[in-house]
Amino acid sequence: MKPFVPVNKLLRIALLTSTAIGLVTVGPAYIVGITLANVTTSPALLLKLVAVSVTGITLFIFLFWLINIGLLNFMEGKIKAFGNHIPRYVSSYLAGFLLMFSIRAAAMSVFNDPLEQQQVFDWKIRAFGLDPGTINYLPYTRIAFQFLIIVFVVISINTVVLVIQELVLLNEKKKRIEAENTLLQIRNVEAANLQLKQQLKPHFLFNSLNVLKTLIKKQPGNAEVYLKRLSDFLRVSVSSGDVNLVKLEDELKLSMDYLEMQKIRFGDAIHFDVNIPYVKNTGLVPVFSIQLLIENAIKHNAFTPEEPLNININGDYDRITVTNNIRHKISEESFSGTGLANLSERYRLLSGEEIDIRTDNSTFSVSIKILSNENRHH
Repeated sequence: MKPFVPVNKLLRIALLTSTAIGLVTVGPAYIVGITLANVTTSPALLLKLVAVSVTGITLFIFLFWLINIGLLNFMEGKIKAFGNHIPRYVSSYLAGFLLMFSIRAAAMSVFNDPLEQQQVFDWKIRAFGLDPGTINYLPYTRIAFQFLIIVFVVISINTVVLVIQELVLLNEKKKRIEAENTLLQIRNVEAANLQLKQQLKPHFLFNSLNVLKTLIKKQPGNAEVYLKRLSDFLRVSVSSGDVNLVKLEDELKLSMDYLEMQKIRFGDAIHFDVNIPYVKNTGLVPVFSIQLLIENAIKHNAFTPEEPLNININGDYDRITVTNNIRHKISEESFSGTGLANLSERYRLLSGEEIDIRTDNSTFSVSIKILSNENRHH
């Protein structure tokens, strides 16, 4: 896949750096050269020299940026992403030399007066800390010195441009990796949560059908009520297949359907009390969370009409707590304990919150936090 090249961002940086480097490096260099020359020169010539130099270098850097962006966009599609960039670097320097020679030729055509050319040459020498008196003013010496200036400018400016460009690319690559990792984490959370949610349904459906079968034979009236509650419960189960969080009031309705079904099944062996004076309409909880806590209490305790199981569901402005009395079973069954661990893991995946589990010799309680809409996208 062809790597992403942030062309617009690179162009903005090109405009800023081209102007800044032209002003900061070229202008002061010539001014220093004039000062060191200790000669009187016309302001017009000084302004002309600085303006042409700054404009030329600025144009050179910006054109060089354009070439580098073009090379990047072209060559990154033909080599491995962020792999061997040597061909691009070599092409950049070659293009830089070509541009600099072209700009120099255009600039020298502006200074067509031999005296002006001599003054410009003296200023350049002094800008580099050299004494014109020690330089032999033969044509080949002047050409060699001009060539060295071009080499120095191309290598230094090109290196700065490439370093800035690579830093931008590395930053963009880092952002892309972070975005891809975040997306991958979200997908993993969704997959893990879906897998955890699916563990809640099959065993309940099989048990409910067995209870319904028994009720139809022995208590047809209760069987009809039980079937109505089961129908409502399954409707929510099916409709929440792709939902991780539901409104608190919807989860409470689901839990009441479940409790009424268990009440029909166990009769006076189960008592329950729901005390939620304030229902947070915008509050959310994981789907099947309160229902699972009720199911957990029924599954792990022994109860009879003489010694019933008491389940209390209490709420305040930010938490729901399900409490039950402990009725140890005479014959301990082997339970995997996945129900509560399941709920704890779902809370962690969806919101980063932990559930609060408390127990003593007589009671067992689990408190869960009411989540906000912000947790929908956690």
